Amino acid sequence: MHDVLPAAVALTGSGLCLAGHVPGPVRRWAPHAVVLAVTLVMVVGSPGPYALLVSAGVTAGMCLFTRGSVAVDLAVMAVVTAAMARLPQGPHDQHTDGHGLFALAVVLWLLARAGVVMHRALRPGAPRADPTGGIGGIGGIGGIGGIGGAMMALGMAGMLS
Repeated sequence: MHDVLPAAVALTGSGLCLAGHVPGPVRRWAPHAVVLAVTLVMVVGSPGPYALLVSAGVTAGMCLFTRGSVAVDLAVMAVVTAAMARLPQGPHDQHTDGHGLFALAVVLWLLARAGVVMHRALRPGAPRADPTGGIGGIGGIGGIGGIGGAMMALGMAGMLS
């Protein structure tokens, strides 16, 4: 159960992110489809460190096609995926006390989301709605895409512990 819950949360979050963007153009939902595939690679089976590093690189590359809180979620997922590659048995390592890595991943995500909010506050002009569906909160945690991003980040961080 310890392994299943974070994986289920991460997969559900990835699916919600994708569902929140599917009605739009491909450039908005394609990164989320790739992230869902990367999450499946990490959850199913026992991927080696090279598969995880390639997955982290692909996820980081998807940041080039997004902005705002979506890019933050993708960047944190890339960092967590690269951290999993450093564990001896990948995301299924039972011998690692990953509570420090979990806390680091959550703090990294929260700081990055706070940076999105500060960036929006410092830009001149009227505040605009977050393209992920949220308006305000921690980088736009609202709507199905924002909640999915939070679930994905927390589930991925939970897979480290």
